[in-house]
Amino acid sequence: MQHLSNYCEISSGGRLRWKIENEGFNTQKNNDYSLNHKYSRVNFNARKNYYQLLQIAHMINQLLERSKKFLILKGKFSIKHIWKMLIAFLYFGHIEQKLLDSVLEHKTQYKYN
Repeated sequence: MQHLSNYCEISSGGRLRWKIENEGFNTQKNNDYSLNHKYSRVNFNARKNYYQLLQIAHMINQLLERSKKFLILKGKFSIKHIWKMLIAFLYFGHIEQKLLDSVLEHKTQYKYN
Protein backbone atom coordinates (compact mmCIF):
# COMPACT_ATOMS: atom_id res chain seq x y z
CA MET A 1 0.00 0.00 0.00
CA GLN A 2 2.98 2.31 0.49
CA HIS A 3 3.52 2.37 -3.28
CA LEU A 4 -0.09 3.41 -3.88
CA SER A 5 0.17 6.45 -1.59
CA ASN A 6 3.47 7.47 -3.25
CA TYR A 7 1.80 7.18 -6.65
CA CYS A 8 -1.08 9.44 -5.61
CA GLU A 9 1.26 12.00 -4.07
CA ILE A 10 3.57 12.08 -7.10
CA SER A 11 0.70 12.31 -9.60
CA SER A 12 -1.01 15.16 -7.70
CA GLY A 13 2.34 17.00 -7.51
CA GLY A 14 2.79 16.52 -11.26
CA ARG A 15 -0.68 17.87 -11.98
CA LEU A 16 0.00 20.92 -9.83
CA ARG A 17 3.29 21.57 -11.63
CA TRP A 18 1.58 21.20 -15.01
CA LYS A 19 -1.12 23.68 -13.92
CA ILE A 20 1.47 26.23 -12.79
CA GLU A 21 3.50 25.90 -16.01
CA ASN A 22 0.37 26.10 -18.16
CA GLU A 23 -0.87 29.25 -16.38
CA GLY A 24 2.56 30.91 -16.78
CA PHE A 25 2.75 30.04 -20.47
CA ASN A 26 -0.83 31.23 -21.00
CA THR A 27 -0.01 34.56 -19.31
CA GLN A 28 3.10 35.00 -21.45
CA LYS A 29 1.19 34.20 -24.63
CA ASN A 30 -2.05 36.13 -24.09
CA ASN A 31 -1.03 39.12 -21.98
CA ASP A 32 1.50 41.88 -22.71
CA TYR A 33 4.50 39.56 -23.15
CA SER A 34 3.71 38.84 -26.84
CA LEU A 35 5.17 35.34 -26.74
CA ASN A 36 3.74 34.37 -30.13
CA HIS A 37 5.78 37.02 -31.96
CA LYS A 38 8.89 35.60 -33.62
CA TYR A 39 11.70 38.07 -33.07
CA SER A 40 14.20 36.11 -35.15
CA ARG A 41 13.24 33.67 -37.87
CA VAL A 42 16.78 32.65 -38.76
CA ASN A 43 18.74 32.52 -35.50
CA PHE A 44 17.69 29.92 -32.93
CA ASN A 45 19.95 31.46 -30.27
CA ALA A 46 18.22 34.81 -30.65
CA ARG A 47 14.82 33.18 -30.09
CA LYS A 48 16.12 31.20 -27.13
CA ASN A 49 17.72 34.30 -25.57
CA TYR A 50 14.53 36.30 -26.08
CA TYR A 51 12.45 33.59 -24.40
CA GLN A 52 14.87 33.34 -21.47
CA LEU A 53 14.69 37.11 -20.94
CA LEU A 54 10.89 36.92 -21.19
CA GLN A 55 10.90 34.22 -18.49
CA ILE A 56 13.09 36.40 -16.24
CA ALA A 57 10.83 39.42 -16.82
CA HIS A 58 7.74 37.37 -15.98
CA MET A 59 9.37 36.09 -12.79
CA ILE A 60 10.38 39.61 -11.68
CA ASN A 61 6.88 40.83 -12.50
CA GLN A 62 5.30 38.12 -10.35
CA LEU A 63 7.61 38.83 -7.41
CA LEU A 64 7.06 42.57 -7.62
CA GLU A 65 3.29 42.28 -7.83
CA ARG A 66 3.27 40.29 -4.59
CA SER A 67 5.47 42.67 -2.61
CA LYS A 68 3.84 44.80 0.08
CA LYS A 69 4.98 48.12 -1.41
CA PHE A 70 3.56 47.20 -4.79
CA LEU A 71 0.24 46.21 -3.20
CA ILE A 72 0.00 49.69 -1.68
CA LEU A 73 0.43 51.25 -5.14
CA LYS A 74 -1.98 48.73 -6.64
CA GLY A 75 -4.69 50.14 -4.38
CA LYS A 76 -4.21 53.56 -6.00
CA PHE A 77 -3.36 52.67 -9.63
CA SER A 78 -3.93 49.80 -12.02
CA ILE A 79 -1.05 47.36 -12.55
CA LYS A 80 -0.81 48.38 -16.19
CA HIS A 81 -0.50 52.06 -15.21
CA ILE A 82 2.23 51.28 -12.66
CA TRP A 83 4.26 49.39 -15.28
CA LYS A 84 3.82 52.23 -17.79
CA MET A 85 5.15 54.70 -15.19
CA LEU A 86 8.10 52.40 -14.51
CA ILE A 87 8.92 52.11 -18.20
CA ALA A 88 8.64 55.88 -18.62
CA PHE A 89 11.05 56.35 -15.72
CA LEU A 90 13.50 53.89 -17.28
CA TYR A 91 13.41 55.91 -20.52
CA PHE A 92 13.41 59.44 -19.14
CA GLY A 93 14.35 59.25 -15.47
CA HIS A 94 17.71 60.04 -13.99
CA ILE A 95 19.18 58.67 -10.78
CA GLU A 96 22.16 60.46 -9.30
CA GLN A 97 25.15 58.24 -8.64
CA LYS A 98 25.27 59.20 -4.94
CA LEU A 99 21.67 58.08 -4.43
CA LEU A 100 22.27 54.86 -6.32
CA ASP A 101 25.38 54.10 -4.26
CA SER A 102 23.56 54.75 -0.98
CA VAL A 103 20.70 52.46 -2.00
CA LEU A 104 23.11 49.71 -3.03
CA GLU A 105 24.96 49.92 0.30
CA HIS A 106 21.90 48.88 2.31
CA LYS A 107 20.57 45.36 2.44
CA THR A 108 17.00 45.12 1.20
CA GLN A 109 14.40 42.62 2.27
CA TYR A 110 11.23 42.08 0.28
CA LYS A 111 8.22 40.85 2.19
CA TYR A 112 5.43 38.95 0.48
CA ASN A 113 1.95 38.19 1.70
